[in-house]
Amino acid sequence: MRAQSVKKGQIISVSGRPGSGKSTLCAAIANELACSVIQYDAYEGFTRHGPEFIQDWLSRGAPYAEIHTYDLRRDLDDLAHDGPVIFDTPLGRAHPDTGPVIDISIWIECPADDALKRKIEQLRQGVPAGEEAAFELWLTGFLSAQDAIVEPACAVQRERVSPLADLIVDGRKSSSECLAISLTEIRNLSVS
Repeated sequence: MRAQSVKKGQIISVSGRPGSGKSTLCAAIANELACSVIQYDAYEGFTRHGPEFIQDWLSRGAPYAEIHTYDLRRDLDDLAHDGPVIFDTPLGRAHPDTGPVIDISIWIECPADDALKRKIEQLRQGVPAGEEAAFELWLTGFLSAQDAIVEPACAVQRERVSPLADLIVDGRKSSSECLAISLTEIRNLSVS
């Protein structure tokens, strides 16, 4: 499929739990369609809050409107003027600011243990030489928060985001299979 197969200005989101393969699929789709990728993580600071803050937010029903993305909506709109945009976001159409501009939404369904293994490996690869001990300390804290914070947040995410997706991809499939399935659905939805 070539970029011409996708309407100019379309915003295609890829969502899933951490480690589900969002970034990998976004990069592959963008490569095939010769278009830009914009990453939600570059705009939000919410997940940098401490565990108590996140637990309080979860206990209040995890209101996505409290997750501020600053200039993300403006940048999505600006990039969409140049062609299709692939949006790497955990929140898909569920975020009240960016959700309304998404034309096609893909959710990657991935078992928690597979996603956790992938995420740890991805993070481990980015650890600079000499920083391994600090990473292991951070990882211990991250893993201790899994049951109290990460899993409840992912359950809310799945409950809110996946039903709004146009396509649910099985994250246990190979990267090439996920790409082929996604491209076919993007092409079909771009025509309709």
